[in-house]
Amino acid sequence: MANSHPTTLLVDDDPSLLALYKKVLTKKGHQVTTAATGEEALTKLNRGRFDAAIIDLVLPGVGGMAVVAAARRMDPPPVIVILTGYASLDSAIEAVRYGAFDYLRKPIDPQELVDTLQRGLSGRDLLSKNQRMLAELDETNRRMRQAQATLQERVHELQGRLETLIALGQNLYKLHSPQAIMHHLLAAAADLTGAGAGVIFRKDPSISELSPIACIGEAIHELCEHSIRLGSGVVGQAAASGQRQVINDLLSDPQLADDLLVYQGMRRVLAQPLIAADEVVGLIALFDELNKPFSVEDQDLVAMLAVQAATILAAASAIRPRPKSSATDDAEPKEFIELESLLND
Repeated sequence: MANSHPTTLLVDDDPSLLALYKKVLTKKGHQVTTAATGEEALTKLNRGRFDAAIIDLVLPGVGGMAVVAAARRMDPPPVIVILTGYASLDSAIEAVRYGAFDYLRKPIDPQELVDTLQRGLSGRDLLSKNQRMLAELDETNRRMRQAQATLQERVHELQGRLETLIALGQNLYKLHSPQAIMHHLLAAAADLTGAGAGVIFRKDPSISELSPIACIGEAIHELCEHSIRLGSGVVGQAAASGQRQVINDLLSDPQLADDLLVYQGMRRVLAQPLIAADEVVGLIALFDELNKPFSVEDQDLVAMLAVQAATILAAASAIRPRPKSSATDDAEPKEFIELESLLND
């Protein structure tokens, strides 16, 4: 038996049998509690927890069947062995149908009683073990289903990113306007990271400022209309240092309370410097008002796209503001500064 000292309730109205059975069971390691009446048995069932219950069906007052029913309501129920005389055989069989493990007819061989209890307790332990194993199996299956759902979601996400990169490559191959290329690079970066807005800045070394040259997202219109001084705010610091800045909760940092991004309502920022020939030539910044953090994978994808953007800016020979009334390629964002003659033939 798993429990070497099972607690056992012994119920019989015969004092001599109570004493005999208790002595035998105690020698076998049982912790025996006795009851001489049905009422006493119910009281002790209410007060304690028992691994086994030996119940005589014929009791004064409350009958043995009522005690059996009360024992079966315990959680977990004990192993129940019925004691009965020949005249009560039908009742014993009925008790077994209602959950008793077995019944023994008086007079009872004490060893038979011990053996019956041992079989019942062993079966109870096995059932308990099987239930634990089934519960563990159910939990394992639940985790596997959850992992499968997560994997499917991940595959879907990666497939979407792959499609974005393929579409970007196809678009860049077709485009001849540097302005449109920068816009597509920015749009792809936002799509790949889930950002809701973004800006590509060009560094103007003559005045130590960042000038916006491509922009997406209505929430950051002020960033698209003004230059940012190097070292000013999160974006300016990233460009000045040449180091990527990733802040996933702008509002929690009191030192950023005056940052323009906070006034714009942004919750997170990824600022990736554009570096060519060991020089910072610009910066790509992605923003969002949501609470989803930029992951390491997001940062790596933006760094990859930044290489292409930096190459274009490094080759730029002139950037002039575009008149608002001029017509350009439909792929170009109409509110941005036009990049003309970026590449030297």
